[in-house]
Amino acid sequence: MNCLRVGIIGCGWTGEQHIRAYRSLKDVAVLAAADINERKAKRFATKWKVKVWYKDYRMLLKNPEIDAVSICVPHHLHSKISVEAAEMGKHILCEKPLAISLKEADKMIKAAEKAGIILMVAENVRFHPINLKIKELIDEGFIGEVFLARIFRDHEIHEYLRARPWFLDKEKAGGGIWISGGIHDVDALRMLLGEVEEISMFQAKKVFLEMEGEDTVAAIMKFKSGAVGVMTESFSTKVFKQVSPLGCPYIVNGSDGTIMTHSNYLDLYSEKREEPSVCMRIRVEERDTFIEEIKHFINCIKREETPITSGEEEWKTLAVICAGYKSLKKGGVPIKVKY
Repeated sequence: MNCLRVGIIGCGWTGEQHIRAYRSLKDVAVLAAADINERKAKRFATKWKVKVWYKDYRMLLKNPEIDAVSICVPHHLHSKISVEAAEMGKHILCEKPLAISLKEADKMIKAAEKAGIILMVAENVRFHPINLKIKELIDEGFIGEVFLARIFRDHEIHEYLRARPWFLDKEKAGGGIWISGGIHDVDALRMLLGEVEEISMFQAKKVFLEMEGEDTVAAIMKFKSGAVGVMTESFSTKVFKQVSPLGCPYIVNGSDGTIMTHSNYLDLYSEKREEPSVCMRIRVEERDTFIEEIKHFINCIKREETPITSGEEEWKTLAVICAGYKSLKKGGVPIKVKY
């Protein structure tokens, strides 16, 4: 396959990020776009000089020239469109979350297996240079055995959500902040610490009353390694400035040291270093995570390799999300994660 021919389903903000990333790479061409909003589809196609645009995504899937699709639509449509895309033989890059239920996720994975196509979830935290550097330092033993990790997703994006009202609909979004933002951080902690054994989750008093789902939660996760992860997730916290990665500072504590993240660097305290009393500041090269994930998607198709964020891998992250919601409904009681 010399040139991968792509169609983009969903012409909103995320679709814009996908086409921008595709256009930055060689040996890939975006041939078509689709959006239920006809004006949006036409405007998108005109802006990005896409030759063909559709109101009905099924017309895009029927286009025999298209090899792969990016699915950038509301969460509740991920499974339906992915299954149809697989049945038409298209490779799939589906935005996170994989689906809004494990049952729907199973349908996607089975359809992809049957069709023999690549199913990858666009989970860009796996490609964030800060996360990759933290994993490298942990794997190389700089902080010893990790026993505690904390992530704080602090941002107030009410206007962004109002402009995309499906986020405010609990059924269409699959919930609130936990599935929309928390899924990033669950995936990041799984990347760093391994599988989650059980989870307890609590909802704070709601501030963003227009949102049907939860706008602020706190979760405590026990990992199979014995480590504990603490996450706070909010659409309503007002902060002075954005922090990284993606608005979420990390603190990772190990038996021999600590890692703390900042905007484009991290601080490492390690008793394994020659000067253990000195905090080492490590600059991390900034990269566009949309480009990195789409580059990986293209390489996996061409090399016939399993993506880092395959359907099966991201099913496990969704299992943690679903267990968190079960805990929330039961008042925060610990729920075992079933893989």
